[in-house]
Amino acid sequence: MVHLQNVYKTYKNGVNALNDVTIDIKDGEFVYVIGETGSGKSTFIKVLDGEEIPTRGTVEVNGVNVGKLRFSKVPLYRRTLGVVFQDYRLLKKKTVFENIAFALEVINKPRKEIRQRVREVLEIIDLTDKAKSFPDELSGGQQQRVTIGRAIANNPKLLIADEPTGNLDPERSNEILELLEKINASGTTVIMVTHDINLVNKYKKRTIKLETGHVVSDSKEGGYVANV
Repeated sequence: MVHLQNVYKTYKNGVNALNDVTIDIKDGEFVYVIGETGSGKSTFIKVLDGEEIPTRGTVEVNGVNVGKLRFSKVPLYRRTLGVVFQDYRLLKKKTVFENIAFALEVINKPRKEIRQRVREVLEIIDLTDKAKSFPDELSGGQQQRVTIGRAIANNPKLLIADEPTGNLDPERSNEILELLEKINASGTTVIMVTHDINLVNKYKKRTIKLETGHVVSDSKEGGYVANV
């Protein structure tokens, strides 16, 4: 599913964000990526979604050599991914239903298919009763659920969650993690970038730790990793 081979990323200002990173993530895995600020986590996501091109090395996602994609092909590639951000990025003037539907409208899905899929997604994220609500009428946890719902609307094979619990209290964070587990159980590969060691300890998964752009540990069993 995800294959990084000897990946380096050096920015124009001289910052070496990724240094000889080699990672393989199989179909259906749930993987945490952890590390301090400046460890390379954000760049790791950016080379996966095509926002940044590696300076050296190979980045492949679901058989696509992301680093070799033409600029014009990147938007099409991104439609095969689901990406969840910490700050929600919902459309404030659209309802929950419309926010999720928007992800399908931009790829020209038929209206009937859109309505059916949005109803399915609302069931998955447990917000059927909030379909007509606007983002500012929802709690932070509910807004993050909508963000996740929008990200999975097109049935992506890979879901990338960038600090999805960063703005939430522990109870809501647990709910989001359990939702991601539910999505993972349906067959979607999940990569979650997080600072929340409590979640990493409670919901044990494979855990990759980055430090100054290097992979310093890759624990298949998950669990406590100090000094994140």
